[in-house]
Amino acid sequence: MKPARLFLILRPILTSILALLAFGTSLASADSFAGTYIATLPERAEILQLHGDGTAEITLSDQVTAGAGGFTFSDSFGSWKVTGARKLSARFVNLNFDITGVPSYTGAAVVDYTLQFAPNFRTFAASCQGKIYPTGQDPFAPGATPAVEFDCAYLNGFLYKRVPLE
Repeated sequence: MKPARLFLILRPILTSILALLAFGTSLASADSFAGTYIATLPERAEILQLHGDGTAEITLSDQVTAGAGGFTFSDSFGSWKVTGARKLSARFVNLNFDITGVPSYTGAAVVDYTLQFAPNFRTFAASCQGKIYPTGQDPFAPGATPAVEFDCAYLNGFLYKRVPLE
């Protein structure tokens, strides 16, 4: 077969391969993101675990003291999905408690994170918006009114780093 004819036959295939390579990070598998990550900040730390099945957990060092709204809170559990090139959206829920007197449940928080990964998938930057809903209120019901709203501005400039196996 002549080289020119072979090129015409292979051109669509080569173009597709090049397009996949150029946008390959947006086609990354869940395994590219799955792992345990830690963010160590000057006055706090956070550990986030992303599971390959799209579920996640996060533990914050300040959850046993006063978090958003002055409440302590539980570990957070949630789900994540790919929303762009090396970019994830994750939603976490946790339980809030007032421990100033007799410890009592005060509601649930819903926190939405955006995670932007580096090309090597070893680090990511995070931002978040959260809302705390009082007891008796379904945070996912239409018209649910939060008692407290907050963000994670304290994460600006800090990266989560994958926990190495070595």
